[in-house]
Amino acid sequence: MSYVKRVLWLAIGSLLCSFAGAQVLSDDNFDRWLAFILPKPAECRFEAIPWRTSLWSAVIDAQKEDKPILLWAMNGHPLGCT
Repeated sequence: MSYVKRVLWLAIGSLLCSFAGAQVLSDDNFDRWLAFILPKPAECRFEAIPWRTSLWSAVIDAQKEDKPILLWAMNGHPLGCT
């Protein structure tokens, strides 16, 4: 994850916490919040999967390796922004 995305997520998280009446982000608790917000290695394991963006190339690879295919299809914006 890029530095800009990390800072953005940290800013969003601190904003949400301030609305919820939780702790406010400060120099003293910045490292703790950063460690809390950033994804753990176990949460990023999906990035190690060699995902295919073409169904046909996935079919060819799946047949060679005798493995199933997960087809993710949806209608609309992936973040629900319609």
